[in-house]
Amino acid sequence: MVAATPTPIYKVLIANRGEIACRVIRTCQRLGIATVAVYSDSDENAPFVKLADEAYHIGPSIAAESYLVGAKLIDVAKRAGADALHPGYGFLSENADFAQQVLDAGINFIGPTPDSIRAIGDKIAAKVFIQNHANTIPLIPGYNGDDQSVDRLVQEAKRMDFPVLLKASAGGGGKGMRAVYDPSQLNSEIEAAKGEALRSFGSDRLLIEKYFESIRHVEIQIFGDKYGNVYHINERDCSIQRRHQKVVEETPSPAVDSALREAMTSAAVELGRKLRYEGAGTAEFILDEKTKKFYFLELNTRLQVEHPITECISGLDLVELQLLVAQGINLDDAGLLKNLQFQGHAMEVRLCAEDPDHDFAPRTGTIYKWKPAELPGARYDTGVQDGSEISIYYDSMIAKVIVHAPTRAQAVRLMSQALSRSVILGLTTNQKFLLRIMQNARFQSGTFDTNFIQQEKAALFPEVTVDAIQPSAVAATLFDWSIRRAQRVHLRNVGSNWRNVPWRRPQVRYRLGDEQHVCVTYLHQDNEQRNAKDNFQCAVQFTNGEKPGENRDLELPLNTTLVATDLVGKELTGPRGIQGAHGLLRLTINGSQRVFYVAQIVHDVDNKNFFVHDFVQGYPTEYAKVDRLASKQEGGDDDRVTPYTSSMPCRILKVLAPSGTVVKKNDPLLSIESMKTEVKVLSRHEGIVKMHVQEEQLIDARVLLCQVDPAEKS
Repeated sequence: MVAATPTPIYKVLIANRGEIACRVIRTCQRLGIATVAVYSDSDENAPFVKLADEAYHIGPSIAAESYLVGAKLIDVAKRAGADALHPGYGFLSENADFAQQVLDAGINFIGPTPDSIRAIGDKIAAKVFIQNHANTIPLIPGYNGDDQSVDRLVQEAKRMDFPVLLKASAGGGGKGMRAVYDPSQLNSEIEAAKGEALRSFGSDRLLIEKYFESIRHVEIQIFGDKYGNVYHINERDCSIQRRHQKVVEETPSPAVDSALREAMTSAAVELGRKLRYEGAGTAEFILDEKTKKFYFLELNTRLQVEHPITECISGLDLVELQLLVAQGINLDDAGLLKNLQFQGHAMEVRLCAEDPDHDFAPRTGTIYKWKPAELPGARYDTGVQDGSEISIYYDSMIAKVIVHAPTRAQAVRLMSQALSRSVILGLTTNQKFLLRIMQNARFQSGTFDTNFIQQEKAALFPEVTVDAIQPSAVAATLFDWSIRRAQRVHLRNVGSNWRNVPWRRPQVRYRLGDEQHVCVTYLHQDNEQRNAKDNFQCAVQFTNGEKPGENRDLELPLNTTLVATDLVGKELTGPRGIQGAHGLLRLTINGSQRVFYVAQIVHDVDNKNFFVHDFVQGYPTEYAKVDRLASKQEGGDDDRVTPYTSSMPCRILKVLAPSGTVVKKNDPLLSIESMKTEVKVLSRHEGIVKMHVQEEQLIDARVLLCQVDPAEKS
C-alpha cells in the first residue's frame, strides 16, 4: 500500500449554510484554519456569513441557482484561495460528480472519495455493492432497477406486500420519500416523490422497499482514513420520526444490548473496509427489536445532523476528525479511535419552524427572540439570532438542542429543562411538541418504535383547556395594557379603566389557532399607594367567535398583580413597518408568581399577534388579537369566508385543476412547495375552479390562490 501524502489545510470553503456552516467554521477557527462562506440573496446577513473570515455571494435564494451550482462553489474556492472544501450535509454533500470536480480543480474535498460516494451514497448503488461485495449484510426486499418509468415502478410495487416505501436514491432527510398503503395512490405518489427528489438532490431516481411498520431506526457512526483503517463510534437511535424525518436522536440506544451492538457495529465497519471508506459516514439500519434482526437501510457519505450526540459520549470533535483525515492522518497510528470509552447518555432534538397541530406543516417568519437556556450539560447548535428570517427556500430547522448526562433518565430531565427555559418567539415552532415527547411515559421507558408519534397521538396532541391557557392569555393582555399605558400622550392622569358605562368591563378577544377563540375580561384596581404594582381581576373564557355581550355579572376569579415589566422597545414605525415590543413580564396570579417572555408582532394597526412563553409550562402560545370593531368573519367551508389563501410564502409546483374544472370535495387543486416540502391543496366542497396562480410562480403569504364557486343548477 502506498502511503498517503500529507496535505495541510490552511483555508476551507464551506459549501453550505445555516447551522452546519457555523458548526464547521467554529472548529476551523479553533484549529487556526481560515474560513470562506458562500451565501444566497436571503442569507446575506445570516450569522454564518458574519462568522466566516470572508464570504461570497453566489446567487438567488433558490438553492438550484446557488447552493446546488457546483461550478459557482468551485469558482469561489479558487478566487478565495481555499485549499479545501467542506460540503456540510444536504445540498451537494453526497454528489460524487461534484466531489470529483472539486478534486479536479486541485481542491481537497473533505469527505469520502467520489468512487465511494458512487458505490454507496446512492441507495440503489449501495444495494448492488452490498450484494456483490458484502453479502453477509441483510438487505430490505425491494426494487432498485434501472428502469425508472412510472409504469415500471408501479408494476414492481404491486408485486410486494403493501405498504411499500418510495425513496429518493440520491438523498436523505425524508425528502422524496413516501409510504404508500393503497395501490391506487401509487401513480400520484411516485410522481410527487420523483419531483421532490429532483428538486432536492438533482436526481429523480427512486427505489421501492417493503415498508416495515413496527421497527426501530438505529445507525452506526463510522470513520475511515486513507490507509484502509475503519472504526466505529457507537450507535445512535433515531426512531422518533415524523414524515420519515428524525425528531429525537439519542445514544446509546435503549434497544441495543452489547451482543447486538457488536453485530451491528461489525457490519458497519465491514462495509466501510470493503469500500476503503474515508472520513465520516453513517450506516443506517432498521431493527426489529423483538427478533433482534437488523437490515441495511443506507450509508450516508457525510456528517449527520445528529453527530453532536456522538461527540458528547466520546469526547471527540467529528469535524476536527474530518479535517485530520483529509490532511492524511493515519487513524491507527494516531490512536484517536482506539479503545474509546463512552460516557453517559446524550440526546438531541430538532427545534423546527413547523406546526405539529397541522401535520407538521412548515412555517416561515421572523425570529423576534431567541434565548437558549444556559444549563450545564446543554448545547445548542444553530445558525439563527434575533431578527433572523426563516424563509421558504431552505429546511425548517432552527436549532439542535443537545444534552449530555450520566444516565438516560437524567438526560430526559435535562432536555425538558433546556426546552422549557429556552425562548423562541415570533413564529410557530415544535417546542411544545418536543417537550411533550420528553414528558411522555412511553418515551421515558425507552420502549417505542418509528410509529411512536401516531401511537401516542392523544397524549402528544391533547385538547386545549381554559385552565392551560389562562396564565398566558392574561400575560398577553397585561403586556398589551402596559404598552398602551406607556405610550399614552393625552389624559395620562385619567385612570386607565375609566369609561362612560362603568359596569362594562374591558374585554380583549383573541384567536387561538384556526378555530379556538378566547376572551379576556379584566378590571384594573386603582393603585392608591402609587407603587410600581398594578392589580387586576381577570377572567378567561372560550367563545364561539361572537363578540361577548354585557359582562357586569361575570365572575373575575383571577386576582392578578403586575409585579414588574422589562420591555424592550415599543411600537415604532420603521423600514419594515410597525415594529412591536418584547420583554419579560412578572405576574402574581392567585398567589402564584411566575415569569413570562412576550413578543408583540404588529402586522397592522389593528392586526397584532402576541407570542407568550410561560416558563412554568415551558412553551409559547400564540394569540392573534381580534379587532374589537371588526364584524364576525369566521367559520364554515364557504370560500367567501375561508378562501384558499397561502398560509406562508410558497412556490406553485403544479396546477392540478385549471380554471373551469368541476371538482368534488377533497379533489386536489394545487401542489405547492415551501421549505422543500410539497403540499397538496384540496377542495373543501363541490364546485367550479377559478385559478388565480400559475405554475412556478412565487407567492407571498396571504395571497388568494384559487376559489371554488358552487356550480349553477340547471
